[in-house]
Amino acid sequence: MKQSRLKPEDVKWIKNNPKEFVEELKRTTELINNFSHLLEPYREKGQRKQYQKRFRELLKQERNKDGRTNQ
Repeated sequence: MKQSRLKPEDVKWIKNNPKEFVEELKRTTELINNFSHLLEPYREKGQRKQYQKRFRELLKQERNKDGRTNQ
């Protein structure tokens, strides 16, 4: 079995709030779809560190555009 990267309290929250978790997952997926084309060059070239760094930057930008600064 693969070890989870989630903290035990996060897993507990997910189990107790499955609808909220799914809604958050849907919102995040929608945001990622807005900028996934900008990440393609990094993915194709196998530049994992640059991909992860750019992903975090773009996700933060999209969340701020959406008025969500808490994540």
